[in-house]
Amino acid sequence: MKRFIAAVVAGVVLTASFATVLASSYVGNANSRKFHFANCSTLKKMNPANRVNFNSRDEAINAGYIPCKRCKP
Repeated sequence: MKRFIAAVVAGVVLTASFATVLASSYVGNANSRKFHFANCSTLKKMNPANRVNFNSRDEAINAGYIPCKRCKP
C-alpha cells in the first residue's frame, strides 16, 4: 500500500511539472536574455534559477529576449 501511495504522489508531482512546461511554451534565460522552445536541449544546461516562462513568442520578444539559434523559436 505504501508503494502505491508513493507512486500516486510521484505521478501527481510529475503531472504538475509537465503541466507547467506545457503552460509556458517558451522559456527564457534571465542571464543570456535568449528564449527557447520548452523542449530545447539547451534547457538541460540552464540553471533553474535563471528560467523565465513566457506564454508566447511575442511576450518573450517584448520583454527584450532574443530567439535561440539552436531551436529557432
